Amino acid sequence: MKNEEILKILEKEATENPQAVWAQHRLAIAYLNFGKLQEAKETFKKVLKLDPYHFEAMINLGVILAQEGELEEAKKAFTFTLKFHPNSFEAWNNLGLIEFQLGHIKEAEKCYLKAIEIKPQNPSPYVNLSTVYIGQERWDEAIDLLERAKDIAPQLLSIYNNLAVAYFYKGEKDKAREYFFRAKSHGYPVNPEFEKLLYEA
Repeated sequence: MKNEEILKILEKEATENPQAVWAQHRLAIAYLNFGKLQEAKETFKKVLKLDPYHFEAMINLGVILAQEGELEEAKKAFTFTLKFHPNSFEAWNNLGLIEFQLGHIKEAEKCYLKAIEIKPQNPSPYVNLSTVYIGQERWDEAIDLLERAKDIAPQLLSIYNNLAVAYFYKGEKDKAREYFFRAKSHGYPVNPEFEKLLYEA
């Protein structure tokens, strides 16, 4: 079944059940999965009007708001979620991303560490926190995080890109080139300015 056909069925279902949280949420998730972010955003808002404590909808709305650059509104969504679900991995990890973008580095670090504590087998907060440490020139700590992430998800190319950056500025250029080539050769969208810097070194 094509995406358009699926959406027509779910839209009909949501229209026929305007007060049903489950119908609106199913449609919102479908919009999100099919890349229709504006439609997803508005439908998640409908879900939250019907159920202000629907935290899956709250987190997804926060993610969309963050993608649109509405960082303060996204932050409110994740912070609200954490008041009621203090062990929400998704809320802590996404809040870390928001705090980092807002320039609140210490707060971002705390969020990522909490996310790691909750789900130590998820590589995302390790990579996110490594970006914080790279920005603070804490090369060894960044590398340690990335090596742990590599053990968890060796297929995740952002790990190798960040390892390349950390090793480069640590002064280990050969290792940096090795990891950079691994990321680039598998299709990771590397920074051309860093690539130039790496091979001129």
